[in-house]
Amino acid sequence: MALNPYFTQGTTNEQNLVQDLINEQLRMYGIDVYYIPRKYVTQNTVIKEVIQSTFDDAYPLEAYVKSEVYEGAGILLSKFGVQQQDDITIIISRERWETYIQPLLKNESNVKLTTRPKEGDLVYFPLGDRLFEIKYVEHEKPFYQLQKTYIYELRCELFRYEDEIIDTGVDAIDDELS
Repeated sequence: MALNPYFTQGTTNEQNLVQDLINEQLRMYGIDVYYIPRKYVTQNTVIKEVIQSTFDDAYPLEAYVKSEVYEGAGILLSKFGVQQQDDITIIISRERWETYIQPLLKNESNVKLTTRPKEGDLVYFPLGDRLFEIKYVEHEKPFYQLQKTYIYELRCELFRYEDEIIDTGVDAIDDELS
């Protein structure tokens, strides 16, 4: 049994059509978030632990919220006090990343990875006026439709501020930590 010879699998035109449809859906059903890359100031040389990092850029980006509600454990009372553990899953366009954010990050010397969103970066979610930290980036889902991938699925959890410097120039983000 062979594939249907009247349909080609993975031509550039087919791939572009799928990417354009995804981009249009993100613009119709998504929300505007800010992607905030982590910049490494100092790092432990032995175990590569980040000692100090800054967040001083914020890039607007359309994203689809896959989660219907905040996921996670919610508000917990632990021996360390009250902790809020909210998670969210958002979807962004791979093409939008590659044409808009990647070129802006490419020239930054203290950003570790520019070819895709990375774990440790932040996403500002305006609906809840919250900062979320990216914990995992799924980059092969859906699995190679027409021999290509089109989205990044970002699994994020509520950001726990420690001693990072956050000064993005966007008042909605910066006033959150004042």
